[in-house]
Amino acid sequence: MLRKPILLSREQIDAQIWDNHIHHSRQGVIYALSWYLDIVCEQWQALVWPSADDFRIAMPLPVRRRFGRRVLYQPLFCQYLGIFSRNEPDAEHCALFLQALAAHYPYISSYTFNPETFQLMRGVLDGMKCFDIKVLHTHWLDLNRSYEAIDSGYSKDRKLNLKRGISAKWQMIESDNFKMLRTLFAENHARRIGRVKNDAYTMLERLGSKCLENGSGRLLYARADARTHAGTLLTRYRGRTVYLFNAADNAGRKKNARVLMLDNYFRGNAGAEMVFDFESPEKQSIAEYYAGFGAVAMPFYQIRRNALPFPLAQIQTLRSWLIIKTRRYLSAGLCRI
Repeated sequence: MLRKPILLSREQIDAQIWDNHIHHSRQGVIYALSWYLDIVCEQWQALVWPSADDFRIAMPLPVRRRFGRRVLYQPLFCQYLGIFSRNEPDAEHCALFLQALAAHYPYISSYTFNPETFQLMRGVLDGMKCFDIKVLHTHWLDLNRSYEAIDSGYSKDRKLNLKRGISAKWQMIESDNFKMLRTLFAENHARRIGRVKNDAYTMLERLGSKCLENGSGRLLYARADARTHAGTLLTRYRGRTVYLFNAADNAGRKKNARVLMLDNYFRGNAGAEMVFDFESPEKQSIAEYYAGFGAVAMPFYQIRRNALPFPLAQIQTLRSWLIIKTRRYLSAGLCRI
């Protein structure tokens, strides 16, 4: 019989050992690095196997305290996590990790798994009756082709958007000033989703600044007439670029500044062993928009669980329903079209 995974607190995790494991794992993404988790999570723990000192499989677990209990949740600016392993994981190990999740966390508001483990998780989750399971989608664009091949995948509408963006003669600049991005979002998008807490903006600035500092981020702006009209934060790690956050005012939207930014990035990275992750939300119009770049829909699993005693289960269900719209659209980016 296999050993059960071991639950570690953040204090028990050596950041260098953890990051080395994530970097060399088959599923390595920037979301799972220790410094990234330290910024976006209130707290985080991890399940590891087979031992705390020499683990070959790890699962990062963002947690916070509610009603005196640990709650597992998916943070802002963190699309998916899941299992990270040096070798291809098997169904038996995945089942052990999911059983450990159920044992340690009676309430899981949301937890999502890397698209690269979708096929494996499909068979395992089918037998897990303790979770509510949903399939979500993001969109990936393979850049390991010539720019001509990438451009040929654009839909008629994206080609028209790009033509308009070029004709607007945008000035594209790189920057380390996140206040402009915050202002663009607050003034042009926040009202669509209700009040956005200052903590979310502070987190974005901390996260973006850290990404720029360690060379895994790019902050781009489009300017015209001495004004900034659109901005985009991209992260890049281990062959994956993530369209993490962006915003634009009316002029930036109408004149397709963000389409030109994306096309410039695709042109500059054509032929690289790189996948561009649009971080799509579950909104059909936006998904279709990203598909117009030739991006492919990639499924991944979300699990939820509510095994709290009465009346905590009912209270937490109502609370989750009230905040889900705001968190979903801020994290996934309602503003992206």
